[in-house]
Amino acid sequence: MQNNHINFTEKNLLELPVPTGDKAAVYYDTGQAGLCVMITYGGTKTYYFYTKFLGVPKRVKIGRVGVTKLIDARMKARELRTEADKGNDPSQERNETLRDMTLKQFFNTQYFPRHVKVYTRPKSQAKAETMFRNYLGEFHNRKMISITRADMERMHAGLRDRISLYTANRTLALVKHMYNKAIEWGYPSRHGNPAVGIKMFRERSRERFLLPDEIKRFFAALNEEPNEVFKNYVLLSLYIGQRRQNMLSMRWSNVDLDLGYVLFPDSKNGDPQKIPLIIQAKDILTEMRRCAINDWVFPSEGSKSGHLEDLHRPWYALLKRAGIEDLI
Repeated sequence: MQNNHINFTEKNLLELPVPTGDKAAVYYDTGQAGLCVMITYGGTKTYYFYTKFLGVPKRVKIGRVGVTKLIDARMKARELRTEADKGNDPSQERNETLRDMTLKQFFNTQYFPRHVKVYTRPKSQAKAETMFRNYLGEFHNRKMISITRADMERMHAGLRDRISLYTANRTLALVKHMYNKAIEWGYPSRHGNPAVGIKMFRERSRERFLLPDEIKRFFAALNEEPNEVFKNYVLLSLYIGQRRQNMLSMRWSNVDLDLGYVLFPDSKNGDPQKIPLIIQAKDILTEMRRCAINDWVFPSEGSKSGHLEDLHRPWYALLKRAGIEDLI
């Protein structure tokens, strides 16, 4: 492992070479004792604080170069140096603010703006918000430190029984990732991740078609559906054949009833798709258009996006009335 001492600047850190072998390179700052940058063979550059505490080497991660400012990294290294001089193990120095946060505070002020908003697409952002709001409400005002593995096991099983095993697994994965990021950002690792070690429910293949006897029961139950918006959504999904998110985010400005098509500007492959409307779909949309309150075909006052986002409850209620299982 290379050991080089240079005066760090934002510019020269970005210009530091990537190691050609499989070993990381380490550079030490002459401007702040203990501050170093480790560069992996993959090109990742990360600030660390390094010192020997009671004769034992200690390395504490501070942040990524280019994301964490050099002035902030030096300040953090100075704080860790002070803790070590006081006789406190710097590797145990963690973010007490994170320790005292509720799960909702962490999601709103840390996880969503620092990870979800930065690294995921808008559709994934909406899914994360919906999942957190709808399925983790009982933990919103709980301190992160108070949530246990038993809590997570109970939540996991409860969502499977009330909604679906797929929803249960996705929600557990969200909590697990939130705690992993919290630990990376300073949450005391000794308190652990309450979602670690919980086995996911076995998921069946999502390719599932209605059997002949199920088709009659499905449409009989749908015909009795009291929620007209949900009923129209299901029928239009069948007639138009688009992905759920595309259907939920349909806009009237992209629907041409005269020419008989609907435009989906953000398809799975990234290209716009113009889908022709069969007569049954045109009839439903024509009737819905008379009652439209804004540009969303399926508006919702309760969602941040402005359109419907989560239809799990009415969907599984429909399947239950029809006596159908494992259709998602």
